[in-house]
Amino acid sequence: MLHHSAPSSETTKDWMATLHRLDGAYSENTLRSYRADFRIFEAWCRSNDLAALPAAPATIAAFLDSASPTAAPSTLRRRLVSIAKIHRLFKLPTPTEDEEVRIALRRAERCRHRRPAQALGLTAERRDQLIAACADDLAGFRDRALVAIGYDTLCRRSELVALRIEDLKRLPDGAMLAIVRRAKNDPFGNGREGYISKRSAALLDAWLEAAAIHEGWIFRRILWNGAGPSALHPHSVGRILKQRALAAGLSPAEAEALSGHSMRVGAAQDMMAAGMGLLPIMKCGGWKSANVVARYVQEVDIMRLAAMRR
Repeated sequence: MLHHSAPSSETTKDWMATLHRLDGAYSENTLRSYRADFRIFEAWCRSNDLAALPAAPATIAAFLDSASPTAAPSTLRRRLVSIAKIHRLFKLPTPTEDEEVRIALRRAERCRHRRPAQALGLTAERRDQLIAACADDLAGFRDRALVAIGYDTLCRRSELVALRIEDLKRLPDGAMLAIVRRAKNDPFGNGREGYISKRSAALLDAWLEAAAIHEGWIFRRILWNGAGPSALHPHSVGRILKQRALAAGLSPAEAEALSGHSMRVGAAQDMMAAGMGLLPIMKCGGWKSANVVARYVQEVDIMRLAAMRR
């Protein structure tokens, strides 16, 4: 049974200010998640006349029960992490570790029977279709390079738009290496190197020359008078892929299934189809979890095994 209490304490009012203590210690994406998740939790508590900070385990369990019909289990787990972090910042007991909360999360996970949605892989065939559909204007030069580099380096969309001229190293054969300096699973910026083929390097050079870019961000917004000074927003990557897919004649369903993750997924699928194992693919894409990569390439692996059986 839930015990109602007033949620308007000074502690509740100050949580956003207290969160600023984490500035510089965590990525902006992580801090944005903390803010958004706890804001959702706080609003739910307010509408139910419950205290969000400190929150009782029964309150959090009820919050999970109410959110489970529409939120994925991964989203609920992330929100629990955010709730726990805010409580720890105030040196309060962590209510998310209570057994009642764990039972509620398990109940939410068992209610979800559908497989997690996966972006459509932008394989080499689809990549070439999108590249061919780009016009010979400034946006076309940029998008050809973006598709080619995203596929070659297996960059996440945030990593792709964060690339800078200074991150490129030219190789004697005309190919390049790109230093991917910061990833969501690399909070301390150790980085990794991504290979850029000779063909993709030529497309990149054509974009840089057309846009007169000599330093700074590689992939930029296009303004009325040329390339702007700021980098593309990560969300723009998926939008560009969808637009180019429609122009290339892909079906609306295929275009809609593409996302900023599609180049990464498609490249991994092609590597698996070419006979590469999970560990080399993980190294190329900077993955830490074999389970994630295995999910991306599962269909390719099944088809290859089926061919061997035949």
